[in-house]
Amino acid sequence: MRYTLLLVSGSVLTLNSFVYSDLWGLDFNLSSEATPSPFLPAGQAEDFGNFQVGPGDEWSMSYPVYDFQEVGAPVIGQYTYTLDVGADYIEMTADWIIWDDPKTKDIYESYFSLLPGEFYGFHLDFNFDLTDVLAQNQQLVVSSNNAPVVHMGDLNLFEGISDFVEDFVDQNYLDPQDLSRVVILNDRLDINLQGLAWGMYWLWEEVTYTETARIDLDFACPGDLDGNGFVSVNDVLQLLASWGNQGPEDLDGDGVVGVNDLLLLIGSWGICP
Repeated sequence: MRYTLLLVSGSVLTLNSFVYSDLWGLDFNLSSEATPSPFLPAGQAEDFGNFQVGPGDEWSMSYPVYDFQEVGAPVIGQYTYTLDVGADYIEMTADWIIWDDPKTKDIYESYFSLLPGEFYGFHLDFNFDLTDVLAQNQQLVVSSNNAPVVHMGDLNLFEGISDFVEDFVDQNYLDPQDLSRVVILNDRLDINLQGLAWGMYWLWEEVTYTETARIDLDFACPGDLDGNGFVSVNDVLQLLASWGNQGPEDLDGDGVVGVNDLLLLIGSWGICP
């Protein structure tokens, strides 16, 4: 994190802007949201509280795995989500374990609230505009230690159980690593995990499986107007050529290119983070 403080005409000018090169030490709120699905008609939202980016995991929580093929949907296992936010990455892991022998059960047993919808995943809310800090097109990279990562729509899990559910899954297909799974909306970063199927189809009794969803963050470099990877004289010349107008040279977003934009550019001088 770099704070821009400049001396202009003998007085100190302090800009109400931060130039972030990483997330270390920053505060955020974590929440999750599930839109309605056949097994969760009313949807679901949870607020997990406020955290600070630092060493180790910021949050962890365990949930039961239900067998919806049995009357009363008995608990047959457990999965645990863990969130680790680092200086330049966000990593979500899910550890799954089934206590009952899957060979004696229906192979479709699972916790079906992971069914796809418009959004099923996590919100990270910061107290600044992420669109000024993070480059767009952040990618969610998903992997598993036991099976390929696929979307439920690839597996046809619900054929023969419910045509309605299978149609719902297929209509909400989203590739596991589609760029739209990570969305930056002002001070909010959305991580969409809807419909992901890692090890649940291949689970063995008393074996823990770990699935990982990770984002390696790319930080924007607003002063790098020509896109060559560092802020230099060429960027100053481009900004001056747009003086008094609108455009990408308006770094502070006030609608016109002016002194504050020049100061922000100078404050970012050098190689981009």
